Amino acid sequence: MIKAIEIMINSGVIITYNCFISYTDKTCYLNDKINDKKYEVTDDFLNNIKKVILYWKNEYGTNNLIDTEEFTIIVHTTEGQDKYHGKGIYPDNYRLLKEMLGDLHG
Repeated sequence: MIKAIEIMINSGVIITYNCFISYTDKTCYLNDKINDKKYEVTDDFLNNIKKVILYWKNEYGTNNLIDTEEFTIIVHTTEGQDKYHGKGIYPDNYRLLKEMLGDLHG
């Protein structure tokens, strides 16, 4: 069972998203280049985030170009944690994850 998900997306030193989603409290703490806020989230949002990353590989590789977008996602579960990472190489539905985070403060 998922307890929380941490999402960090940055381009070089510029943080695009730093996000902590608590499944227990149904709360998302989102720090991005626009704001620093706390959001109440629905069960649908929580389920959709889980569906987006469900079949991701743990490592997508690293492109060493400067300022290439990099993501790190840590899923905390009752059994431990899973980590997903990529820099310049992304899963097919990566853009959907970013859209969902962007829609929170839409």
